Amino acid sequence: MIAGVCWARWVVGIATAATLLALLAAWPQALTTLVGWLLITAYGVTPSLLAAQRVRHQRRIKRLQGREAMKMSRLQERARSLLQLQGVAQRLESQIGQITDLYHVTRETAKALHVEQLFAASLELVPSLVQLEGLRLIDQAVGSQEQNMVWRARKDSEGRLRAEAAQPMLAVERRIAERASQTGLSGILDAAEVSEGWPPGVQRLAWAPVWAEQEPVGALIADDLAPEQLGTLSIVANQLSLQLSRIHLYQSVEAMAVTDTLTGLSVRRYFLELASDELQRAKRHRLPGTFLMVDLDHFKQKNDTYGHLVGDVILRDVAQLMKRHLRGVDLIARYGGEEFILLLIETGPEAAMAIAERLRQLVEVHPIRAYDETLSQTISIGVASFPDDGQELQQLIDRADEALYRAKRTGRNRVVQWSKREALEMRASSPGSQVSRLS
Repeated sequence: MIAGVCWARWVVGIATAATLLALLAAWPQALTTLVGWLLITAYGVTPSLLAAQRVRHQRRIKRLQGREAMKMSRLQERARSLLQLQGVAQRLESQIGQITDLYHVTRETAKALHVEQLFAASLELVPSLVQLEGLRLIDQAVGSQEQNMVWRARKDSEGRLRAEAAQPMLAVERRIAERASQTGLSGILDAAEVSEGWPPGVQRLAWAPVWAEQEPVGALIADDLAPEQLGTLSIVANQLSLQLSRIHLYQSVEAMAVTDTLTGLSVRRYFLELASDELQRAKRHRLPGTFLMVDLDHFKQKNDTYGHLVGDVILRDVAQLMKRHLRGVDLIARYGGEEFILLLIETGPEAAMAIAERLRQLVEVHPIRAYDETLSQTISIGVASFPDDGQELQQLIDRADEALYRAKRTGRNRVVQWSKREALEMRASSPGSQVSRLS
């Protein structure tokens, strides 16, 4: 029986046969008695039955093991699918986080109307997306007010990015901007690759192109950015590109609204708005300011002789000449026809007279090339200063205009400062509320 339980069938058969032979040898009469036959049957059949039962159990166990193996395989597949789903969920969470961050970038930067405001807004948001030590923005779009300038920011002692005023590009920044414009691809430049002109304290510069109308027009540069975060920098640059395009459009519309298309100077309305603000500031801080009214001498005669196209060239040339020789804070506009108006900020009458005389001399000696003609032009200038000659904007403009009229009457091509006595004399000699303008 033990053999039937433990051994294979052929072993059971041999063991059973040996047992029966031993029984017959020990008890020859077993075949003649009922008890003997019962013993022989028990010894012969029971091991075989047990062996057959053991085989059936083994087969059943194998079937069960196969089923369990299939179940385990399915469980493993489900576990792998679950891990994959977890990975997908983590990636989706990361993408949702990036989209959320980019939404904040878009929302905050959408308020900017100028590149300086856009850069300042990005300094609050970009550090939450990438690890960097500094940020630079280059905008080379044609017509941009900051063309070929770079905005920079570096981390301070508190770890916050602090913006600097826009400055001309360094050699390495120009090189990166050119590469971004030529290839339209992101990249990384190490300090070891550049022999000179590298910004101090920076080991690596990573950049992503900034786009306008599907053309690269600049770059967003990160100082010491980890290479694996270059893709995120590109995404941020694309978002800033959308805002830059909007700013460029706003600037062009704003320029058309406040700029005279012929001369490139401010229009009269815009000048008066700025001049009013400056005059209020001068009153608050007790600062001087001087208005100049400028008129081109004998301009109508040149128009009649050479035509209006030549006249337009003369107007534009004189306007740009005066603008180039003023400070950036001073205001200049086309007041109407061949007249211009200037406001010299924080400038008293003596300094203003010297500036006006210098402008007059510059125009007088400046050759104007208009098509096939080379011409000369002179100007007359009237001067009125705050607070000596008036307190209100229109009053100062009127008095500068009166001084201009006196300059025209006394021979043109000269600078005249407004004075109360001479104004009274001029009004006495020219009755009527309006004095006709001499050409």
